[in-house]
Amino acid sequence: MFRNKMLNIVLILIIAVALLGIVGIVAYKTVIVPTAGHEEEKVPTAAELLESQIEIGKMTTNLAGDALIQATISVQGDSVDTMHELEERKAQIKDIINAVLHTTTQADIEKPEGYQELKVRLVQEMNKVMLEGKVTDIYISDIVVQ
Repeated sequence: MFRNKMLNIVLILIIAVALLGIVGIVAYKTVIVPTAGHEEEKVPTAAELLESQIEIGKMTTNLAGDALIQATISVQGDSVDTMHELEERKAQIKDIINAVLHTTTQADIEKPEGYQELKVRLVQEMNKVMLEGKVTDIYISDIVVQ
């Protein structure tokens, strides 16, 4: 390479240190950082879910158009405090459910993704009035659309 052996040794050492630094940075960013920030999410038990869930009950209302819907609805909150707020706002929550259903057609519900879209709309509308927590899910059982 070069005629001076000392210069060759210094260049090799500089290149080796640079390569070790690059390998260290890549290893840090791909192995250490992604695993350090992610704690395993605890899946709530059925008892924990019940503590933050409120049953709205059976509701019957008109859909947009001539259809009628009857369903039993439960609302899942993110905490016990949210459940208490939902209990206090039960009349308001029922009104929100009615308002969303009155703007939903039978065809909207019957399309493949319609049921899930209805649940998402209900959650979004309910979260607009929540102060203490947020609604995380809606459970609709015993649903009849005619």
